[in-house]
Amino acid sequence: MVDLSLKIKGALLAVLVLSLELLTHGGFFCMFIPIFVITYLSFNYPVIANWFLSAYAVGTTVMYFISPNLFQAWVIPEFLALCFLCLAPYFLRERREKVKTGFETLNNDKKKEFEDFKIISEKLKKENSRIDNQLKEIGRLYDVIKDLGSTLNAQEMLDLIKSFTDRMFDLPHFVIAILSADNKKYDVRVTSGCDETFLRGAEIDTSGTQLFAVLAREKKPLLISPINQDSRFEKLRHLSIESFLFIPFVIQDRVIGFLCSYSNQKDFLDQEKFSNFQVFFNQIAIGLQKSLLYEIVQKLSITDGLTKLYSHRHFKERLEAELVLAGRYASPLSLLILDIDHFKRYNDTYGHVAGDHVLMQVANILKEQADVTHLVARYGGEEMVLIAPETTKEKAVELAERIRTKIADYVFAAGNETTNVTVSVGVATFPMDAETSTDLIGRADQALYAGKNRGRNQVVSYPF
Repeated sequence: MVDLSLKIKGALLAVLVLSLELLTHGGFFCMFIPIFVITYLSFNYPVIANWFLSAYAVGTTVMYFISPNLFQAWVIPEFLALCFLCLAPYFLRERREKVKTGFETLNNDKKKEFEDFKIISEKLKKENSRIDNQLKEIGRLYDVIKDLGSTLNAQEMLDLIKSFTDRMFDLPHFVIAILSADNKKYDVRVTSGCDETFLRGAEIDTSGTQLFAVLAREKKPLLISPINQDSRFEKLRHLSIESFLFIPFVIQDRVIGFLCSYSNQKDFLDQEKFSNFQVFFNQIAIGLQKSLLYEIVQKLSITDGLTKLYSHRHFKERLEAELVLAGRYASPLSLLILDIDHFKRYNDTYGHVAGDHVLMQVANILKEQADVTHLVARYGGEEMVLIAPETTKEKAVELAERIRTKIADYVFAAGNETTNVTVSVGVATFPMDAETSTDLIGRADQALYAGKNRGRNQVVSYPF
């Protein structure tokens, strides 16, 4: 319907122009009117232009037969010009479409390049961010190694490791266990976010069937999330634990300790952090090994090789320090000196091997009866001492009597025979008996020999 309307408009417009030419008797100026009209129409209304041209051609032909004298010489060139102007937009439009298509294609290509560039840019940003984080991790690791190198004290180093682990990896719960000096167990030395009272000081047998011991023997870092992927963690499921981390500290194919962490969230540690964790603790393990060796050497330097009690030198140093504290806080401090009765005769009768066995067993009884605040040392030969801070003379005598009784009741093996030994114990207390370490030792020694003179196997306190 619209096309028909346009066609009629084109025909009517042609009739109008022809009528104008008839009225003006076909003047030269009239040739420009259809040219202007067709130019406008062909570019804006091509349907009207086509019908205008068709109607104009028919009208011109009819006019030629009706009035030949009106037919001018310019009519044919005009008609050719009109045809050209009517067809020109088709060619120009096609050209324009090609150019437009070309520009759209170019624009789409540029858009795609821009999108690709944005994707590459985002990847580069992420990669730069990852590299920056790695550099920060390396920087932190360097700081850790530098700080760890500032101490050879094992507990100080473990405290530093705990601090750095909390700061760098934000683990919700973790424990660190270290191999004991006898290589038979792992001692839990660090706890974070756990029940410290329950876990601190816990022991894990290296050859046992406990999960930690089994994982330590495997010597492999482990990150499980969720834990139902591994049947070994069946017992942990009722604890609402979803993720489990285990990092062994391996030095020359030997596990000197491990870190264990857990969380009630899945994927609480991604693979990148897990990798950083392994690098972190591989470096820490080296420093930790040095500190543990230093701890062993230091302990050996202050420990008697036979009885495993503290040495005479360490006893003297600790007694001085404890007396300073006792004086500062006005608290009593008692000293016990113990001597095995007739020990030379025992050695002569049963041999030095049996004598050494007696010394070791007496030392064990002393350690068993001592409190955690007490210090037990070998004073020399068959003499042993016990420092009891914050202990009155009455309490010290009770402790000494308990030790004497335990030793007297103990059955010692001497080859194929069983024997008994007794001890004499001297007790002196700061500050009522003496105010210096030398005097305190002297008073306790005097009490000891008073017991020897009274028949041995007894406890004597100063003054006697």
